[in-house]
Amino acid sequence: MPNLSSIQPYALDIALAAGVLAIICFILAVIAIAKANRLKRRLNAWKNISSSADLEQVFSATADAVTRLERELDEARAQMSIMEETLRKKVSTPAIQRYNAFSEVGSDLSFSVALVDGEGDGVVLTSIYGREDSVTYGKPVTAGDSSYLLTEEEQSVIAESMGQARRSTAYASS
Repeated sequence: MPNLSSIQPYALDIALAAGVLAIICFILAVIAIAKANRLKRRLNAWKNISSSADLEQVFSATADAVTRLERELDEARAQMSIMEETLRKKVSTPAIQRYNAFSEVGSDLSFSVALVDGEGDGVVLTSIYGREDSVTYGKPVTAGDSSYLLTEEEQSVIAESMGQARRSTAYASS
């Protein structure tokens, strides 16, 4: 049997070690409780997303929603592409130039008007004003040119109208 006097010097060391161990255990317990509370809050946040506590079901519902949104986005992109194509085919801004066709007539009463789309298709209208009569011409325009001879003024208004059409369709698609 061990002698009590030989155990007594170690009793203080054993009690001190047990105290340190108890403090370490207490700190670990507080950390574990804090982590458990944090996980509980995160689980409650997931529960707020869906009425189900089943995370697999929440994930599945989220994946379905993302798939539906991607489908809707693809449909919106297709519709936007159709609208952009339609916009390119519309006359955006007509261009007009007034000028004096005959030097003996004192004012700019003659004019050319271009009505073309973003691809340069449309019509150019020209009215030549003279003292005794006026004549109006309409010429088809395809890709910025016509099968009929174009005057300098007609070419100018076609170029101006095409530039405005390109700017407006570029603005609409941005």
